Amino acid sequence: MKRRKVSRYERYAFEDSPWVQKLTQKELATLLGYTKDQLEALIRDKDKWIGRRAEVIAGKKRNLAVPYGRLRGLHERLKFHLNKIRQPDYLFSPRKGKAQRDNAAHHVGQTQFLTLDIRQFYPSTTGEHIFRWAHHEAGLRPDVAGMLVHLVAVDGKMPFGSPISPVLTALVHRPMFDAISGLCAERDLHMSLWVDDLTISGREVGGDLIDQVRAIMRKAGFQTHKIRFKMGNRPVVVTGVPIDGSRVTAPRSVNERVRIGYANLRVAANDNERRQAIDALLSALGTYRYHMGRGTAEGRKAANRMDALRRRRSALSNSYRSPAEVELDSASEAAAYDGEAPPWE
Repeated sequence: MKRRKVSRYERYAFEDSPWVQKLTQKELATLLGYTKDQLEALIRDKDKWIGRRAEVIAGKKRNLAVPYGRLRGLHERLKFHLNKIRQPDYLFSPRKGKAQRDNAAHHVGQTQFLTLDIRQFYPSTTGEHIFRWAHHEAGLRPDVAGMLVHLVAVDGKMPFGSPISPVLTALVHRPMFDAISGLCAERDLHMSLWVDDLTISGREVGGDLIDQVRAIMRKAGFQTHKIRFKMGNRPVVVTGVPIDGSRVTAPRSVNERVRIGYANLRVAANDNERRQAIDALLSALGTYRYHMGRGTAEGRKAANRMDALRRRRSALSNSYRSPAEVELDSASEAAAYDGEAPPWE
């Protein structure tokens, strides 16, 4: 009899998790694979295991506090356990098996969109936020909640650069997001959360909704920015993925990668250059197929082209191929792609 594989992720509800079992400091250490003395020593020496640096990420300057060594191992262990808690349907990141396309697909077919970002989401999550969640929400003893804060927080706030930050921040502020989700459900609206990007969509997103959403966030200690209202009568981009009416489409950058890939393949002078061009094309076409969906007509056509490219790559040798031979192969690839031309042609 074939055994059912047990998932390592989202195995139980929060109220059934170890975090609500009134853990002692010793029991917390055992859960994480340490002794109490080891955790206390790690807290004393924490600064030794933190790398601080400023880095520009997505056009923004971020002050990173990256744990390494023993502290990194502890944060990874915490992340492993917290990821076993089931997440709400509106949360797409951080969540195993969810991607930006899934977040965008949640809003397909809607006519009005509201998007906003939470300003300084991690840095605005303080040690006090973590303590209140651990003590009041999870019900941990004050000394255990305090130990958790000392193990996680850096300079009194959630570290930007730690593997534990995304999942713990989502849990700490879940009451805030649940309140917004309830507000949306009352109006028959769709809501999704991608880290600190909130998207709300529906047939009609009232202008008063933004005031109510921001009021909920202010009560939790957050400010918002990049607030945008959009209409679905033209393509709408949600967390970097375009929605065109009733379907998710590929970003313009992906279509450009495919177009450039075919241009490079046409001018490749030898088999080594052809292999490089084909590899780049396969990567771009794979991304295109992912965005369009494997089961769509566009996805199947992209798969046909990828098969033709793989056959061409496997047939390559070190011998020189004439322009006529290259043209013949290109015609063969085109034959494998039956139907409407994609946007890069």
